[in-house]
Amino acid sequence: MSESYECDRCGACCQSLIIEIDHIDVVREPKLLSVARLMDGNGKIQYESEWEKQYSLACGSRCPMLGDGNLCSIYPSRPNVCVAMEAGDEQCQMARGMMGLSPLLPLETTP
Repeated sequence: MSESYECDRCGACCQSLIIEIDHIDVVREPKLLSVARLMDGNGKIQYESEWEKQYSLACGSRCPMLGDGNLCSIYPSRPNVCVAMEAGDEQCQMARGMMGLSPLLPLETTP
């Protein structure tokens, strides 16, 4: 049986991790294009198509899409990397540690 966790909305994942997003993310949520930076290796990376492009949304700093109360302002259309983030997983625990927070504890299970 695997442990389950509940997000406590600390916002550590949105404030301390490098957030890389794909072109599909900016197509789905156009607001991202104004704040994301194309990862082009200072002009050295050539992309065969738009769909191969990758962007940096935040590099170890507060995500520009993070709103009041540590809530995502684009939650329904957030990037795939954010959708994949799970409360209590390795990245979550690492982000919490980087912010000086204690590890997220698993929910108590009843037999």
